[in-house]
Amino acid sequence: MSDRYAAERGTPSVPACAKSQISLGFNGRFLTMSGPVTRIYAAVSGSPDSAGRFDHSLERQRERSKGPIPIGQYWIEPLQMWENHWYNLAARASWGNHRITIHVYPGTQTYGRGGFFIHGGTHAGSAGCINLKAGMDLFVRDLRQAAAQSPDCYIPLSVRY
Repeated sequence: MSDRYAAERGTPSVPACAKSQISLGFNGRFLTMSGPVTRIYAAVSGSPDSAGRFDHSLERQRERSKGPIPIGQYWIEPLQMWENHWYNLAARASWGNHRITIHVYPGTQTYGRGGFFIHGGTHAGSAGCINLKAGMDLFVRDLRQAAAQSPDCYIPLSVRY
């Protein structure tokens, strides 16, 4: 089975652009945007267990395609926002209307995992991405507003459970 998101995994890297005034933090239940626009979005990462609970343990973080995004430092670049137009083949139930690649900072242990995104969708859960479900459209509006002065800057993302 091929890895459809291998190109997104890449080698951990430092962004080649300036740091934004915005920062993001994810704690397993919420994605928080801080800066000119401050907002909290309900979010999940990984697949729920049979009881519908999300496990953020280190053991679960190591599980490919099931565990949450591992703790550490990441970054996004607003210009990399992808829109799911009507002619795209990506399922809206899984991806929602938008997604943005999450890049890994050097020193963050991902246990060989990658291909992480912030995205929406209709159900709670992911293969390790940060899933904002129906809140993704609001996040995109807020992100565009907050990054309007410098859309080519990177935004740091800290993951702590």
